[in-house]
Amino acid sequence: MPGIDHEMDEEMYHETTVLHRRHLTDQVLRVPIKHINVREAICVAPDKQLQHVVEIMREKRTGAVLVCDEGSSEILGIFSERDLLLRVAGRGWNFHQHQIREVMSKSPECMTPKDKIGHAINKMMVKGYRHIPIICEKGKPYGMLSVRDILIFLCEHFPEDVINLPPEPMIPTDRDGG
Repeated sequence: MPGIDHEMDEEMYHETTVLHRRHLTDQVLRVPIKHINVREAICVAPDKQLQHVVEIMREKRTGAVLVCDEGSSEILGIFSERDLLLRVAGRGWNFHQHQIREVMSKSPECMTPKDKIGHAINKMMVKGYRHIPIICEKGKPYGMLSVRDILIFLCEHFPEDVINLPPEPMIPTDRDGG
């Protein structure tokens, strides 16, 4: 009988640990975006040549830029690596003859620094966003949140969980069904 009690204790310990980690995760999801080191938003005018914008993205090593009205700084759209691949690549275009407004994603969903990380993760997962513009209260660009920014934040705050991954993935050894 002592073996059964011992097994029960281990099982209860495992459940407690899992619940504790879930609780920590829930807390992290409620942290405002302002606690993440969000990159500065790179803004370009809608009449900029596609070639110029791609050069800026390459130079700044960023996956997305905001397309903003020069006078009001209102966000008109976002242009990302995905837009370059899906809307431009393979068309045989001369990048000097097309403006960014032709290929940007118009009226992107934005968030504020007060919005929660969990809400941003949800948008990224459900809608497939890799970048979300962050705006200040006046609607002006504040920054650009990327999937990478969220991962860096999580790794900095939970290094044990990230660094202590098992050395080998748990892959089933049986080959049922194919």
